[in-house]
Amino acid sequence: MPRRAKVNPSLGKSIIRSRFEGKRRPTERDTELHTTDMNDGPSWTKLQSITEQRDLDEFLHTAELAGTEFTAERMNVKIITGDQTTNPYLLTAAEEKEALRKHSERRSMLRVPRRPAWDASTTPSELHRAERAAFMDWRRELAHLQEDEGLLLTPFERNLEVWRQLWRVLERSHLVVQIVDARNPLVFRSEDLAEYVREIDGRKKCMLLINKADMLTERQRAAWADYFEGEGIAYLFFSAKTSNEELQEELEREEAARLAAEIKQSMVVSLGNSASGDE
Repeated sequence: MPRRAKVNPSLGKSIIRSRFEGKRRPTERDTELHTTDMNDGPSWTKLQSITEQRDLDEFLHTAELAGTEFTAERMNVKIITGDQTTNPYLLTAAEEKEALRKHSERRSMLRVPRRPAWDASTTPSELHRAERAAFMDWRRELAHLQEDEGLLLTPFERNLEVWRQLWRVLERSHLVVQIVDARNPLVFRSEDLAEYVREIDGRKKCMLLINKADMLTERQRAAWADYFEGEGIAYLFFSAKTSNEELQEELEREEAARLAAEIKQSMVVSLGNSASGDE
């Protein structure tokens, strides 16, 4: 019977050191600042969007969030290869219908992560730990929906620092604007985000900025306007393309006016010099 390999307690730390080599690790000092205009996170995680992770990366990230360490045994590795001949994300019509039904039934569970309650007596360290715990609970709920209940989830933000910035911006803002695509605004609108804003402070306002409005006909814009007004949703049609064209035209007019003024000034100077020479 082969002798069991010794547990290497330093393997986890070695992997993490290798992954973040040359980058500053977070310290307790990093938790003392938590406003949007301060450096309150390590440079290698702050605002770096993470929507997909390999299994090892996700494991390391989860372990770090939980503030735990792990050990591993040598020669205890099993490689599992999946079927690469089919696309697991390509659904049949029946599977798509079933996926939509599951999402509709569990809609209330697919939520934006909430920031834990805090007040003036909450220390930065306490808030930091509470945020990490709440974020891990949110991740566990999504994992449960995906693995145990078979929900098909699209890629979502896994970096806590990005969510922290959203929390702070929502707390400090009076008006929250969601920019959506005019071709199908409801697909891109987050109803739960609007609900979260109301939970923070009922006096805060939300608005939909419907971009690419130039791609809609007048009839389509009127239909969407009637819908949003009927639902009590503040909205504004906008076209970045049209705005850019108008801005470019304005700049060209300003440039033409500036050149005309320079030419006029140079002609006045030239006439003045000619008059002086005649005298």
